[in-house]
Amino acid sequence: MSLTSYQRYKDSGVAWLGEVPQHWDVWPLKRIARLQSGETITSDSINETGNFPVFGGNGLRGYTGAYTHDGLHALVGRQGALCGNINYASGKFWASEHALVVTPRNSSSAKWLGELLRAMNLNQYSTSAAQPGLSVEVINTLRIPVPSAPEQEMIAAFLDHEAAKIEELIAEQHRLIELLREKRQVVISDAVTKGMNRAAPLKESGVEWLGMVPKHWAPKRLGRLFRQQKRQGFQDRAVLSVYRDYGVIRKDSRSDNYNKTPEDLTNYQLVEPGDLVVNKMKAWQGSLGISDLEGITSPDYVVFSPTHEEFPGFVHLLLRSQPVVSTYLSISNGIRLAQWRLEPDAFLSLSLFFPPPDEQRAIAHAITKRTAEIDGLVVESNNAIALLQERRTALISAAVTGKIDVRGLAKTGHDKDAAA
Repeated sequence: MSLTSYQRYKDSGVAWLGEVPQHWDVWPLKRIARLQSGETITSDSINETGNFPVFGGNGLRGYTGAYTHDGLHALVGRQGALCGNINYASGKFWASEHALVVTPRNSSSAKWLGELLRAMNLNQYSTSAAQPGLSVEVINTLRIPVPSAPEQEMIAAFLDHEAAKIEELIAEQHRLIELLREKRQVVISDAVTKGMNRAAPLKESGVEWLGMVPKHWAPKRLGRLFRQQKRQGFQDRAVLSVYRDYGVIRKDSRSDNYNKTPEDLTNYQLVEPGDLVVNKMKAWQGSLGISDLEGITSPDYVVFSPTHEEFPGFVHLLLRSQPVVSTYLSISNGIRLAQWRLEPDAFLSLSLFFPPPDEQRAIAHAITKRTAEIDGLVVESNNAIALLQERRTALISAAVTGKIDVRGLAKTGHDKDAAA
C-alpha cells in the first residue's frame, strides 16, 4: 500500500499537532464530543456472566444485569497509573465510575475519535496527586484536528484494516513466546527428572507423576535436605522477594512489585546465600527458589537453610520444575485456590530423586545453556512486538493528525453497505 500526504497544509496553532491539512478544522474537544464519568457499581454486582458487560478504566471487568449506555463508545481510563488508556464498548454496557465515556456530537465517528484520543497520550495530562487522574475540564479544552465526517469514517476504516494486520503479527509473536516458555519448562523438567543420558538404565520411581527415573538416582526426603529457620532482627539488609518467574530477587529490582515494604522490618527474616525461600501462599504457582543473595524477606515466607551437599543450582531447578510445582498443589490446603497454603511440614515430607552431585552440576550447566538459547529467542520476539507496537502507534498518529492521506485507501462502512 502506497501512503501519500495531503497536498496543502496549514499551521494548526497547537504545539503538539503542528501542521494539519488545509481543509481540516481545529476545535476544542468539547465541541466534538461529551466526556462523562460512568456510574458507580459495587464489586458484588459484577459477575463472571451476565446480560451486560461492565467496563472500568482498564477494560472489561465482568458482567451485570443492567446497563448505562448503548452503542459504540470510546472509553478513557480516568484514574490510576494507566489513566488515559483507550478501550471501546459497543451495544448495551455498564460503564463504571473509573471510565470516561466519550459520546460523539453530531455525526462524528466514535472510532476515529477514540484513535485520535489514543494518539494524544492523555496520560500526560493527569494530575500529580497520589492517585493520578484526568480532569474532564482540562481534557475538554484540548484542541484537536477535525476532518469532515466522511473523512473521519475513512480514517477509522483505514486504521481498522491496518491495525488488524499489525495486531495479528503481534499475536503471532505472543503465541511464539508462549511456545518458547512451554519448551523451556519441558527442557528443565525433563532434565531434572530424567537426566541427560538417555542410555542410562531406568527403574520405577514408585511415584505416579514421575514414572521411570535413572537407576542410579536416589530418593531423598526434603526434610533431610533443609531445616526451617526464622532469624530476625537484621533490618539493615536488602529486602528480598520471591517471584514465580525469577525465584529470589531484590524487591527493589522490579517496578511491578506493588506490595509496600513496611517501615518496621523487625520481623523480617534473614536469608543467606543457599537458603530456600518459599511463598507458602503461592508455592503451587512456583513462587520459591534457592537464594544467591543475602538479605531479609517477609515474615509470611518460609526460609529453609540447607543441611545437604547437593548442588544448589540443580536443587533450585528441580524444586521449581513444573512436575514438582504441580505436586505442591496436591499437598496444599485452604478454603479457595487464591489462599492455598503449602505448610512447611508437608513440603519437607516430599521425597524427590537426585543424581550424584557431579551429575547434578552437569545437568544444571546443560539446562543453563539450553534455556539461554530459548531466552534469547524470547527477547527477539519481545523486541519484534515493541517495534510492531511503535509502528502501530506511529500509523495511528499519522492518520488522525493528517500526516498521511487515507482517502481511497479503505472503504467506509457506508461504502461497504452500498456495495452489498
